[in-house]
Parts: sequence; structure tokens; C-alpha cells
Amino acid sequence: MGDQGGQVQFQGVLFDFDGTLADTLPLSFFAFKEVFRRYAGKEYTNPELVSLFGPTEDGIIAGVVQDRALSTEACSEYYRLYDEYHEDMLPLAANIQTMLDNLARLRIPMGIITGKSRRSLDISLDKLGMRHYFDVQLAGDELVRPKPDREGIDRAMAALGIKPEATLFIGDSNADMVAGRAAGAWTGGAHWFEEVQNLTLAPEPDFLFRSPVEVVELVSKNARGG
Repeated sequence: MGDQGGQVQFQGVLFDFDGTLADTLPLSFFAFKEVFRRYAGKEYTNPELVSLFGPTEDGIIAGVVQDRALSTEACSEYYRLYDEYHEDMLPLAANIQTMLDNLARLRIPMGIITGKSRRSLDISLDKLGMRHYFDVQLAGDELVRPKPDREGIDRAMAALGIKPEATLFIGDSNADMVAGRAAGAWTGGAHWFEEVQNLTLAPEPDFLFRSPVEVVELVSKNARGG
């Protein structure tokens, strides 16, 4: 990590979800592959699936499964698989929980801005027991302009009453970095899970985190009132 945040007092921390707060990518890859194999007769690699990311799960599926009736059925199957295999494939990482507990003890407001749908976000928040940490949550289908647009970050900062120059936005994709920079927030790259959307982040984040503990170390040094 750099020392760019030495003069800032952080008022809040915002997070992407997939690949940042939860190691959801293996589960999502599994569900997408099963659905596309069944409903589109297509086999996708992980990088090919990542290239489709941006819309919600429903939007991604609709882009591949052109028939509307089949697409609706495919979406239902995706969410069934995502729910059914969640507990086996997606435990809450202990170091993520420790980070959230420590940020909560520092009384740092937290929020989520994700491209995933509200339906899948709710499944994950409930199964992982994470919902209570976040004062604001914005899913992809609740935004007019999802990331890389800054809309979600702007709305989250407004809801939390925090200023861009005192906000840290953490994600694992180029879209996260673009959105965070456009909103005037400090950006943090999350590279603590094996599967991330972009191994090399562009634009380069202000901070690159290899472990969630580094987030707490940075914020605790620069917390508001600290």
C-alpha cells in the first residue's frame, strides 16, 4: 500500500461485493456455466464469463439466451443454483468478518455498491449474516447507470452523509476503480481472494490491499476524529 491517505480522515468505507466482500465468483461461474450449457448449448470459460460482467445476472443471461421465455426460465434456474450451492461453495471468510467487525467498532459507516441483482445480493447477505454491517446497499438493478458510472457511489455517499474526499471505495475490478475515481473518492483494490475480476487494475488504485487487515490498519490511522 502507498501512503497517499496520510492526510485524510476517512468518514466512511464503501465496498463492491463480488470478489471483494465475498468470494462469490466461483459460485457465480458455476451457476452461469450450468445455465448456459442447458439453455444456450454453450460452454463458457471463466474469462469469457468475466467479459460479460457489467449488467445484473438477469441482464447477462438475457444477452446469451435470446428467447424471452427461455431466458426467464434460465434466470430462475440461476438463482436456484446460486441459493442451493451457496452454503457449500461460499462461506464467510474469517478475515472479512474481522475487517467488518473492526470497522464497525471504529464507528465507520459502510455501504455496498454492486452490479449484482438485489435478488442475489439478498441471498448472499442473509446466508453470510452480513446485512447489519451496512447502512446502505445499492444493487445493479437499483441503479440507472451501474458501474463504471459514479451514480451508485454518489448515492451511497449522500445516504451516509460522507464527503468524496473522505470516502474509501474498495473493489476488485477496473469498473470499480473508474467509478471511484469519477466520484472523487479514494480507491482501494481488493486482491485478497483467489478469483478477482481484474488482476491488473486500471486506473491504478490509490491503495492495493492484499489482506482485509490492511484496510483496518489504514482506516484506523485515518479515521475521523482519529
